[in-house]
Amino acid sequence: MSRFRKQVQSNRRKGAAAVELAVVAPFIAFLLVITIDYARLFYYSLTLENGARSGAYYASNYPGLYSFASAQQAASADFQNLNPAPTITIAYSASVDGPFTSATPIPNGYVQVTTTWVFHTITRYPGVPSATTLQRSCQMKVAPIEPSF
Repeated sequence: MSRFRKQVQSNRRKGAAAVELAVVAPFIAFLLVITIDYARLFYYSLTLENGARSGAYYASNYPGLYSFASAQQAASADFQNLNPAPTITIAYSASVDGPFTSATPIPNGYVQVTTTWVFHTITRYPGVPSATTLQRSCQMKVAPIEPSF
């Protein structure tokens, strides 16, 4: 009799494990997708930051010393895997605090390169935004004017 009782309890436990898995599986899938989206968001924000830094470095140095034709091209070289391409804004100011409104370099001034891109999540879950605007900026001091002899 005890042998029959152990077999019945074993079968009941297998059914309970299946029900637990059915209840927990959607939550685990949600966490997996959120983790993947967060990793993508982090990757793309770093890509935007690197592009802004490359553009600011080019714009703050002597144009013509590099293989790029413009600071815009130097910044967009990092964005080969972003579709559509991010918006790149390059502005100059005489002060580190801004305002960055000038479109032409100011000797001994500062340059600010801002990159903006809209990130879209893989799936749409309630409470999780499906689109997020990422914006990264980099400021650098413009190099002094190179003397020509």
